[in-house]
Amino acid sequence: MENRIVCNCKQVSVADIEKALHTHQSFGDVDKEFEEVQKITHCSTGCGGCHDKILDVISELMNA
Repeated sequence: MENRIVCNCKQVSVADIEKALHTHQSFGDVDKEFEEVQKITHCSTGCGGCHDKILDVISELMNA
């Protein structure tokens, strides 16, 4: 997966999300993982337009 910015408001990249996923115990649930990633990176706390993109990235990373 290429390292691109997925949250323009907070400048959060795919690599930032991947790093955040590795800093806590896995929940195995995309929505719970999103909440943890959001706490760590502050992604999707600006306009919220990236919410679905971030869920997709988390899902892809969890299934990799």
